[in-house]
Amino acid sequence: MSTFALISEPCDSFEGWPDRSLIWESARPYFYLPTTSDNRAIVGGGDLPVATAHKSDQLIARKTRTLQRRFSDMFPRIDLEVSYTWAGTFGETKDSLAYVGQTPEFLHAYFALGYGGNGLTFSVIAAKITTDLHRGRPNPDADIFRYDR
Repeated sequence: MSTFALISEPCDSFEGWPDRSLIWESARPYFYLPTTSDNRAIVGGGDLPVATAHKSDQLIARKTRTLQRRFSDMFPRIDLEVSYTWAGTFGETKDSLAYVGQTPEFLHAYFALGYGGNGLTFSVIAAKITTDLHRGRPNPDADIFRYDR
């Protein structure tokens, strides 16, 4: 999967954006809008199933226009001047849950893979699971994230 984002130049105002609160639209593809302490807007989302980072990079200009248009539809009074754009490629599993634990092929290694867009959450869960597995303790979440689910 690839995701796309832009960051604006500092904005003069955020008219129509209540308290500059974080906006997260969970439709597929999702769309998110935070602001920064130096009055910039970050506009991101629009994920696509893209196989390579090279292909993802080829789509940045088109996806930037889409993100700008969605922003302008929501906030027609905010002049958004784009400072920088980027794309990121990430892996995810078919059920959107990370793989955490061991595999029969590598019994002396622990893995945590396939976070998708949930790296912060899954990395904390993975740390707890792998610590417990390494210490020989049961973990109530280990079964949910096992490789052979």
